[in-house]
Amino acid sequence: MNKMNPKRISKTMFAATLAVAVLAAGATAQAEDRDDRWEFAAGVMYQLGADLDFDGGSTVSTNDDFGFSLLGGYNLNEHLATTFGFQWTGIGYNARVIDEDGLPISARGSYDTWAITGNLVYNFLEGPITPYVSAGLGWTWLDTNIPDGAPVTGCWWDPWYGYICYTTYPTKTTDAFSYQASLGVRWDFNYSTFGRLAYTSQWQSFDNADGTPRFDVISVEIGWMF
Repeated sequence: MNKMNPKRISKTMFAATLAVAVLAAGATAQAEDRDDRWEFAAGVMYQLGADLDFDGGSTVSTNDDFGFSLLGGYNLNEHLATTFGFQWTGIGYNARVIDEDGLPISARGSYDTWAITGNLVYNFLEGPITPYVSAGLGWTWLDTNIPDGAPVTGCWWDPWYGYICYTTYPTKTTDAFSYQASLGVRWDFNYSTFGRLAYTSQWQSFDNADGTPRFDVISVEIGWMF
């Protein structure tokens, strides 16, 4: 179950809206043509914490944490568009794991996720400021950062630092099919620059999870059309 704190969400949405407004200061709000144009955007994501249940009684409570995204897209017309992109987040968590005797053990750490997504977007208005909805599919890779094997050490001669040895640890990884839905606002500042503010729910179908975990994300993006 996701930890939905309305006060925290409203503050975050206000801060994100203010950031978009500052970046858009001085821009001319004219209706610009999106039809038949490509676009590229970079964004900051703020993923809200969630409580997750897994097989055997294990649980994970994730923290609120930041990530980033890179997206490309194509505007089929003024209303309909497609986007495709890449996302990364680093998430801290507190976990309760169950040992072989059925006793709970507390643990904490952080994990990294990478995701690719493809979405279909519908802009409600033709003007420079429009609400929109989107939905899409993707794939998510997760690195738990938990050691999953013996350490591996490699050594080499570096031209600047001399003889160097570096040890790496293989870690437990997993991947999952994912899907998402968003509600947001788009503002075309001028002919080439735009911003987006969105609230997105993402579902990830990890094998050992109880049900399909949902993660809620607030994102702010700045982009360019060409």
